[in-house]
Amino acid sequence: MDATIKPINNKVSMFSTDEELYEQLTNKELMLIKMVKTEEFVDDLYKAHDSESNKKLFPPEKSWFKIKELLRELRELNKRQINKF
Repeated sequence: MDATIKPINNKVSMFSTDEELYEQLTNKELMLIKMVKTEEFVDDLYKAHDSESNKKLFPPEKSWFKIKELLRELRELNKRQINKF
């Protein structure tokens, strides 16, 4: 298994701020990145359920609130995409 980190998008870096992302990416590209981030936090939430040590590494409340925030952002991006047409 290849453990290297593969970029989702070549236009921005992994450490780009939200402002940079919104300036350089289309709504579709932003939605993909937000969905991937959401998947990561869902995985963290599941791991926190798995064991006590994982719960300390991936606090469930942090993951839950981050998932909610990302879903709100996705909803707004989707609205913008729909309103373009």
